Amino acid sequence: MNRPEFDAIRDVPDNKIVGDIRFSRPGALAPAVAAQNIPIQNSQGIDLRLNITYNAEVGSKTFNVHVPGTGPICRLDVDGTNHGDAGRSHKHALKGERCPDRNLPDDVTGRPDLAGKGVREVFEEFCQMAQITHEGVFAAPDEGP
Repeated sequence: MNRPEFDAIRDVPDNKIVGDIRFSRPGALAPAVAAQNIPIQNSQGIDLRLNITYNAEVGSKTFNVHVPGTGPICRLDVDGTNHGDAGRSHKHALKGERCPDRNLPDDVTGRPDLAGKGVREVFEEFCQMAQITHEGVFAAPDEGP
């Protein structure tokens, strides 16, 4: 996937997640919880999947969109590992065709405005940036039952 293809997907106003989003504790990610392989419907017909990970011990939140068989095409890390000048809260974007193979290292932008926000708030901001509508319940893992 190249940057113009990525922009075309991101700029389509009908990106949609249908269904509830609930988190579970996959063994390999302990102590983190995750909501994985969430389909993002789009009129481009591209198979997009969202993975969300939350680690309560450090407060980190990661929203990763990938195309199966291609790799990640964008990622939002909030309150996670420091990423140089971009800090602990930053967005990784696809810049060139090799970026998914290399885990999106070439276009990293700081997002300090998201630092300290809860999972729901970051999800809502992520959806707004990606022009995604969510039709369902979002069971944020950092909120009460």
